[in-house]
Amino acid sequence: MRRSIQLAAFAATVLAVTSPLAAQRGGRGNDSTGRGAGLPLTPSKSLKFTTDEGTWLSLDVSPDGRTIVFELLGDIYTIPIEGGKATRLTSGQAFDAQPHFSPDGKSIVFVSDRSQADNLWLMNADGTNVRALTRENDQRFQSPVFTPDGKYVVASRGNDLFMYYVNGGTGGLRLTGDTAAAVKEIEAAIAIEDAIALRGHAADRDF
Repeated sequence: MRRSIQLAAFAATVLAVTSPLAAQRGGRGNDSTGRGAGLPLTPSKSLKFTTDEGTWLSLDVSPDGRTIVFELLGDIYTIPIEGGKATRLTSGQAFDAQPHFSPDGKSIVFVSDRSQADNLWLMNADGTNVRALTRENDQRFQSPVFTPDGKYVVASRGNDLFMYYVNGGTGGLRLTGDTAAAVKEIEAAIAIEDAIALRGHAADRDF
């Protein structure tokens, strides 16, 4: 992701710059709120603007059809499907993009460089509880989506698709590329999920 390219594309179409949006506050990054000391730069100015249009956007519609989530200038917003005022969910120096709702509409997955590298992040649909799904240092993630059951996120990483367990794990499962390796990784993931389910079942039993 390149903030300079996004800013140039947006400036070509949006000319009104009036009401407040402090979108670039520096030195924020990688803790549970997305506001740790992850990014090293410290911007000297805040960006303020008002607009009713944008370009070069990624967006998704909530499962109930009532809400649109979208990115604009590196922040993520929601807006009612019928229009109205947008609500900003993320802010700060990080570039957040490509948001997508979970099947139950309660969570959003997105790509962010708030840890000094592109990674997959999750948050609640209201912007709270921001947490990292991946912790890579040199990867390019694109187009994250939830699986229909909401248990996994599938995203493009490099030239292949990878699947990540929403509730945590040890790296992604490659779905394309080396078929033999992908099969082994999927089998390992199934075994891990079965073990987690079995442990949870045992914990629920009365002894």
